[in-house]
Formats: sequence, C-alpha cells, structure tokens
Amino acid sequence: MDLKMKVNHLPALTYRFLKSNSSEIDVNDLYIENTKTPEPDMIPIAVTVKSDAAKSDVQDAFAEVNDKIKAKQTELPGPNGDTAPFNAGQIVRTGMGVEVDNLMDEMNVPVMIITADEGYKVEEPVHIKYSLKDGECVLGSQVICAKKGSEITVIMEYESEADAKGFLGISTRLLAEEGAKINLVKVQMLSEGFVHFDDIGGVCDDKADIETITMQLGAGKTWGGTRVTLLGRKSIFNNHTGYLCRHTQEYDMNYVADQYGQKTESNMVFRGVLLDNAVKTFRGTLDFKTGSAGSVGDEQEDTLLLSPDVVNRTMPVILCGEEDVDGRHGASIGQLGDDTLFYMESRGIDEDAAKKLMIRARMESIARMIPDEALIVRIQQYIRTIL
Repeated sequence: MDLKMKVNHLPALTYRFLKSNSSEIDVNDLYIENTKTPEPDMIPIAVTVKSDAAKSDVQDAFAEVNDKIKAKQTELPGPNGDTAPFNAGQIVRTGMGVEVDNLMDEMNVPVMIITADEGYKVEEPVHIKYSLKDGECVLGSQVICAKKGSEITVIMEYESEADAKGFLGISTRLLAEEGAKINLVKVQMLSEGFVHFDDIGGVCDDKADIETITMQLGAGKTWGGTRVTLLGRKSIFNNHTGYLCRHTQEYDMNYVADQYGQKTESNMVFRGVLLDNAVKTFRGTLDFKTGSAGSVGDEQEDTLLLSPDVVNRTMPVILCGEEDVDGRHGASIGQLGDDTLFYMESRGIDEDAAKKLMIRARMESIARMIPDEALIVRIQQYIRTIL
C-alpha cells in the first residue's frame, strides 16, 4: 500500500508561506502484516489487559468524558483559522489527527486496552516492547485507562536491528478518571532506515493527572503528536520530550494542551539536539478554553544546534478564550557557546568530545526521569553507539 496522510495540524492556521500549518506523511510500497500490540512483559496486580478490543470498546470507554466535553463546548466561534473541523469525528482528540484513526480503522488494527482498577496505585510498570527486524512494517493501537483514584505507569520501547529498514506507526489514547494518574513513557531507538509515527491523545477528569516522557532518538523520519484535554477541575498535564536528530533525520511534532476545566495546569518541556543536516519542526499550543478560569500553562523548548546546516522550525502558540489564565512560552535555540568550549578545552576536552558530552547530558536529563534503570542504561548505550 501507499500511505499519504495530512497530520499535525496547528489548532489555528498561520501564514501559509511558512509551510508549517501541518505536515504530510508520504510513504510508498508498505506491506503491513503485523497490527497486534506485543503482550506486556508482566501484568501487575490490579491491571487488566484486553488485547483485541474493537472501536466500539474505545467509544464506550470514552463515552462519559466525551459527553462532558460536549457540555463544556460553547457556540462561540473559534480562533481565526480554526482547524478543529479537520479532525472532526475522533473519539479522542490526538496530536496527529483523524487520519491516523482512519488508517487504523482501514487496517482493522485491534486495540489493546490496559486498565488500572479503581483505587489502586500500581507500583510495577507495564512494559511493552517493539523489536523490529529488517523489512517489517507494523501498526499498533493502545488505550490506557486509569479508573477513579488509581495510578498506572506504562513504558513503551521501540527498537530495531542495526541498519534495518521498515515502518512503525503507533496510536495511544489515555483516559485518567477522577483523581487518577497515568505515567506514559515512550522511547524510540529505531535505526535510521525506519519511518515512524507516534500519535497520543488523552483526557483528564477532575483532579486527574497525565504525565508523559518521550525520547525520540532514531528513525530517519519521525512524526509525533500529543494532545491532552484537561477536562476536569484541577486536572494536570506534564510532558518532557527529548530528541536527537543527526545526519538527514527529520522530526515533526505537534503538542496541544486543551484546557477546559477551572484551575487546570499544563507544563511542556522539550530538550533537543540537531546535528549535520537534520530537520526539526515543533508546534506547541496552549489552548485556554472558555470556562478555564484560574488555569496556568507553560511550554519551554531548549534546542542545541551543532551544525550550520540544520533546519529548525519552532512555533509556540497560546490561544485564549478566558481572561483569568496564565500562559507562558519560551524558546532557547542556539549553538554551543564559546565560553563553554573554552572551559572544556582548558580542561583537556577537545571540541568534538565537548559536543558529545553536552549531547549526552541533555538527553540524560530526560532519561533520568524514566522509572526503569535498565532502560536508562540501554538509552545511554544507544546514544554512545550512534555518536
């Protein structure tokens, strides 16, 4: 099959000549034969896993919160260039948009539903690992549901054989019910011959919390999107993303926090490094909906450019339909400073070694947040191998 999808729409259009309102996945001659999510290494107590759920099961899981979202939506017009109609019909609004859902439906991809029982704080993480061979083309879909007052951690790891080529597309949707918390970790260490997308969408009810940690380290072309709807009062979304792009790698991402409830809080941090002829596009939006009084949001990007030939596009956006909110964004984008290099060289560290040291430090600042020591070691080893 040939795959062509419009993804990563900005919530509100900007100037077309920037060519950043959305992105396109265009891949030919895919033969997708694996659509089943790998079984977790271990299923902790108070966690249930349904491996072959249907679209109707997902609709049922999100029915209650979707009714609440509709009740909060007003008839007031959206921002100029509102792109919401592009993704109408999604069960859960995601960062990449409805065309990923359409692909999953077209290919009859079964959904793995992982559920944490009400009131349980699950201590052991659920670990899902994709290990791909040369030529494999794989799709996967998951729903992670934390019932009222529960907490669950899910770690997803993507790796492949060295120098392998292939395709991996993932859709993950999250539901944190009242007082619940979901910790989601995704680490991508595919070879550069892979094309990859990873789409995330989530909903937080009252006093619920979604925490995401994402590391994008491999694959030749990567698209990523995360959109979390802070529906309930005092709901929280925290995200930490680390990315390393080198050679001719391309990374296109779209992060959105839809803040509906009162006193909601979102915090999105991005740390990355670009080398050689890499290309990166970042879209980050804080969208304060009418009724989100007392809410705060912050998005910060810190990108280190280690080549004059990289292409870096950064679009932080704040949309505001409510007066009593606090939204902040900022970007620190630049090269390794001469003072830093001088300090390193004065201690016997040459420029090449200094750059590698700074890259590892930046990536490990995100990796250290992952609650899995063995995975942290694998990340460190992967980075040392590719640098």
